Amino acid sequence: MATNVGHEYVNAEKEYHDAKNSPEKLKALKTMLTAIPKHKGTEKMQAQIKKQISKMTDQISFEKKQGKGSSRSSIKKEGAGQCAIFGRTNSGKSTLLKLLSGKDVKISEYEYTTRVPIQKMISFENIKIQGIEIPGMYDGFYESKNGRQIMSLARIAEVAIILSENKADFDMIKSELEKSGIFLTRKRSNNIFTKNLPYIRTSKAKFDKNMIPKIWKLLNKIRVQTKTSKKIAKKPIVLESGSRVEDVARTIHQDFVKNFRYARLWGPSAKFAGQQVGLEHVCKDGDIIEIFTK
Repeated sequence: MATNVGHEYVNAEKEYHDAKNSPEKLKALKTMLTAIPKHKGTEKMQAQIKKQISKMTDQISFEKKQGKGSSRSSIKKEGAGQCAIFGRTNSGKSTLLKLLSGKDVKISEYEYTTRVPIQKMISFENIKIQGIEIPGMYDGFYESKNGRQIMSLARIAEVAIILSENKADFDMIKSELEKSGIFLTRKRSNNIFTKNLPYIRTSKAKFDKNMIPKIWKLLNKIRVQTKTSKKIAKKPIVLESGSRVEDVARTIHQDFVKNFRYARLWGPSAKFAGQQVGLEHVCKDGDIIEIFTK
């Protein structure tokens, strides 16, 4: 992020990441360019935003010429994280999503059965992960009629599963993803306009439900359950790895931070059951926290 940016820029950047279509992204980019401080330290960022505005303008023009995809292609983020499944047609994407989610998914021996992204929720212990099947990919997929729109939707993913039987298939999928600014990597990270996506590579003969804990691990998040008196909340709060007690408190309500006295902790990050900790304490997956206020 650019240095010394104000709330208007921060909000516009969030709107860019949350945008559901190209016009919304373009609007957010223009606000970002207007709001960003104009000094030498932001010249590179200004140039990146201008480049992205040009790219998004071309994208909108392309969508108008090709015929915009239907609203059925839109995906709303749900669950503790998002996992997208990529592969050629008939590579086993639908079979895998059905296996992981336990829900029926249309499966056929015919090519291109899946024409729009399909989503199903995948259960893991006490949380749900959103599984998204991307239509069958091929060389030139990104430039196809709805390819750019579908790949922009794929950017909500935090983990990728790549189904490939050989290196050529893997390289093709990797290339099509890179055209849309998604780069397969071993560690999840982002800047404004590109996305580094951790991935699992497998094939139809190898995948099984043991993949679900691996997906959760690659999401690099933690689950924290809150406690009130003797009652522990069944639904955990899901946060990024490295989050502190302060982040837990703020997620519940801002006043919990303002009026914070101390917290008691049980679980992996506690030295002993019921340890008293402050806002700076770093939480771990599986912690239980009871917060006390003034």
